[in-house]
Amino acid sequence: MTENAAEYWYHRALTLTDQSQYLECFQCLERVVSTDPAHVQATYAIGHHYLHGHGVPQDSPTAAKWFRKGAELGFPPAQDKLGTMYEHGIGLAKNWREAAKWYLSAAEKGHPDAQYHLGVLYGNGQAFPVDHAESAKWCRKAAEQGHRDAQFTLGRMYTVGFNGVPRDAQEASRWLSRSAEQGDAEAQFHLGLLFEEGDGVEQDLEEAARFFSFAAEQGHTNAQWGLKRINMTLGRYTLSTEPLPDEDEFEFNVRRMIESTRFERRKEPK
Repeated sequence: MTENAAEYWYHRALTLTDQSQYLECFQCLERVVSTDPAHVQATYAIGHHYLHGHGVPQDSPTAAKWFRKGAELGFPPAQDKLGTMYEHGIGLAKNWREAAKWYLSAAEKGHPDAQYHLGVLYGNGQAFPVDHAESAKWCRKAAEQGHRDAQFTLGRMYTVGFNGVPRDAQEASRWLSRSAEQGDAEAQFHLGLLFEEGDGVEQDLEEAARFFSFAAEQGHTNAQWGLKRINMTLGRYTLSTEPLPDEDEFEFNVRRMIESTRFERRKEPK
């Protein structure tokens, strides 16, 4: 009966998704955990309410306490979120080793966000010495589950090449393509560069223009310059459209993008 009551209130909470219903949703979740303190989905959801101030005052330390409850019960999403709180110092003192501990626990259970986040720590040398091979290993696990940021990061690692991760343009294009298909502007831009240069793919300026265009539509400045460059090459650019890009600035930005890979988290987790 207790389990049935907890599930009743939890499923009731899941129906209350409108902003005007946040308080009622939170109250349902409280009923869940008062009935079943080990209900990991509810403890995790309460943490989100406190983290974002949904129905209750925003309170990051209290959010961290609820995520910890779920994490200690072995719930991978809560373990990943607690790791994020430690990594970024949200509601807790920043502690990369603690972040790595919780990421690893969730990553070993197959959680793709945690796998990617663990890969980021190895790539940045946070909590561990820099280890690109280990970074690529964890990013690949997440990428194979469709994680867009992991696919992009893995693609960039193969584009550049690191100790333990040899440069492989074909692998780079494969992973960048998967991320680009999911709408990642950075991946679209870098894939455009590969098509422009014929690096790992057959040179195809039309394909380069297509991927530059996708990224440019999302406000990617370097992609906008890249699209102008392709249109100039193909004779499709007219001075009446807008001023030509400064060639030196364009080349500098492209070189900078080609020579760098980014491990830092691009978005704060929701």
